[in-house]
Amino acid sequence: MPKKLFYLLFVICLPAVLVGYLFSVFVSPSLAQVPTISPSPTGQPTCDLCGWCNQTVNPTPPPNWQQCQTCLYDAAGAEIPKHYYTVLGCLSTEPQEFVKSILGVVFSISGGIAFLAVLGGSAIVLTSTGDPERLQFGKDMVTSSIFGLLLIIFSIFLLRFVGYDVLRIPGFG
Repeated sequence: MPKKLFYLLFVICLPAVLVGYLFSVFVSPSLAQVPTISPSPTGQPTCDLCGWCNQTVNPTPPPNWQQCQTCLYDAAGAEIPKHYYTVLGCLSTEPQEFVKSILGVVFSISGGIAFLAVLGGSAIVLTSTGDPERLQFGKDMVTSSIFGLLLIIFSIFLLRFVGYDVLRIPGFG
């Protein structure tokens, strides 16, 4: 693969894919219609907060309905305030839980990107066909990705140690 094509792939296409993913996660759920609890002629709601409408007519719950139920309702069936079930999973607007969930999402995405970079570097090494520049570039890419993964792992431990054990910040535990 020529160098220009490789740079085009990783410099233009990868950020475009990431921007598209972030758009689909953060913007498009807000554009989607949220099922509302609408009363039926009998006065009973026809949809629950997790999108299961007409349970007598439609006996099959929607996908991820059980995770949504555990996010929005406690064991007694009462609604948990400030909890929302989104594309990213259960999110809360409580500061402690919000920080925990956002850090989890950030570290998951960064770990996934580092893993994909390891795969990309490995593919470059495998397809270098004896070209020393491509071979060295692939090795450097794999090495940098592994160091990035180690940095991510150690930053998680450092955040947990400093944030929870030293400073006692809620949500870091």
